[in-house]
Amino acid sequence: MKRKVLIITIILLVALVSVFIYYCHGQRTRNAVEELIQKKKIINILVAGSNVLKEHKHTFFAIMSINPDNYRIGITFIPPEFRIHLDDSGESMARIDEMVVFNFNSLRHSLQRDLKLTIPFYVELYAADVERIINLLEGVDLFVLEKPKNGPAMNFGVNYFDGRKAMRYINEVEENSIYLKYDRILDILMTLYSGRERLERFNTLAFIRELMKSIKTNMLPQEMLRIGDIMLKNGDVMATVLPGFFKDGYYFIDDITFRIYEKEFLAQLIVDKSEKEIDASIKIKILNGTDVPGLARKMRERMIREGLNVVEFGTSPYHMMNRSIIINKRANIVAVDRVAELTGIRNVYHNIDNTQLHNILIIIGEDMAK
Repeated sequence: MKRKVLIITIILLVALVSVFIYYCHGQRTRNAVEELIQKKKIINILVAGSNVLKEHKHTFFAIMSINPDNYRIGITFIPPEFRIHLDDSGESMARIDEMVVFNFNSLRHSLQRDLKLTIPFYVELYAADVERIINLLEGVDLFVLEKPKNGPAMNFGVNYFDGRKAMRYINEVEENSIYLKYDRILDILMTLYSGRERLERFNTLAFIRELMKSIKTNMLPQEMLRIGDIMLKNGDVMATVLPGFFKDGYYFIDDITFRIYEKEFLAQLIVDKSEKEIDASIKIKILNGTDVPGLARKMRERMIREGLNVVEFGTSPYHMMNRSIIINKRANIVAVDRVAELTGIRNVYHNIDNTQLHNILIIIGEDMAK
């Protein structure tokens, strides 16, 4: 009898060890991102951020959508008041910033229901994590158009930001506006993206593992590495605030606002725009950054002949410019590239301001006066 019990015990132990080995092997080799790529599916990642540790509760939310087929990246900022369903009936609700991200399934289920997106992955970030990531990437050179009323010391033009300075730049906005923070986050993301050749050397498993020592995510190192492979390709980046409306303290999306989101944003991740459609979306402001009169008017006439819409032109209130520059005022790489192609201006920077009518600013320099 004892011998029989011993044999059964050994068999159970062997089975448990086998299951454990199988699980560990699966964890080491699993790559759900690769599976989505093979199926030509959009990869959606919920990114949640906060300045301080709040038991997995956050004030910043965005969904990063990546099309591995054409390398387009879409960023959807979600207002912190966005309504989350706590049950299938929709009667029990909470704001997204009241939700615990660690309990990802309930949050994912509600977002998938409203946005019609499959969201398998999440990443939690705190201010200290962002500082550390930017420092590991050896900082970022941001273009500053106007010195903000709040924030770190900076000058007109390109300024070097380490992680701490970058976080101050994001956080120290007027009235602590989450929407101004979205713009400054895009300044950093678009600048890093436009200089992604410099970042290629960081896309290694060793670097990813170092990165993941502090951030919380359900992604594995090999999955994040594969995401990095896609993001380093030559594609496009777009961003939007989720369209919707406020009611009774919540931010809602309904059928009408979802159709706007679907047509004007989600579809653009998949469907190629014609040159005519790209040109129609471009709204340009032109400033003469020299003491040579008439350059802004000449540039305006040239852009109009090319079929582009110039909404404003005049004299620059900023420094005199030796070289002409293009400033991306919205998150749209394709539009910026189109204007750079037509003008021959290669100095492109990103200073996002979604309150402006124009999405591209041209400041003419002395090189255009010759």
